[in-house]
Amino acid sequence: MPHRFASRSVTQAGRSDPTPLDVYIDCQQVIVKRRLAGLPLTLVQPVGVFLGVFAEVAPGATPGTLSARIGLRHRDPAMSIELAASDKLEDLAADWCAWGEALGLPLLLVEPDGKVSRIDKSDEDAVAPMALPRRRVAALTARRPRFLVRRKPGHPAMAGPVYRGEREIIARN
Repeated sequence: MPHRFASRSVTQAGRSDPTPLDVYIDCQQVIVKRRLAGLPLTLVQPVGVFLGVFAEVAPGATPGTLSARIGLRHRDPAMSIELAASDKLEDLAADWCAWGEALGLPLLLVEPDGKVSRIDKSDEDAVAPMALPRRRVAALTARRPRFLVRRKPGHPAMAGPVYRGEREIIARN
């Protein structure tokens, strides 16, 4: 699964940005190296921050043909990464499914009007993602910080008497 390639980022209008990206993808993270205002920039992100693997079909260069592209869709359109583009829709459809399965991300279909819809498998094939286990003290975090859970709060009834208005307190045994 580790895969290294050169790609382009996807702009908000759906076009590819001419700035080249060096991308390294494995099962846990995506590392993107690019230049921003002439300075080298390295972004390391977990695969889970991407919304899914998108596929977009658009009219081709010649009339009557279609071209498609697939990529990783991010909440920030400037962070989306194009994985492949081709005029052969069958080959790209197989790659789209393979990327989604390898990364564990849902398959997304981008409509020509820009609307994104999720392609779900049938209910018998789909496995619900397991929720992360709760922290042991998660129920108390709204009331007290975690390190204070071990400490016992004081009680006003146990506090000693306070003598106000006296000049001096002498403690004798």
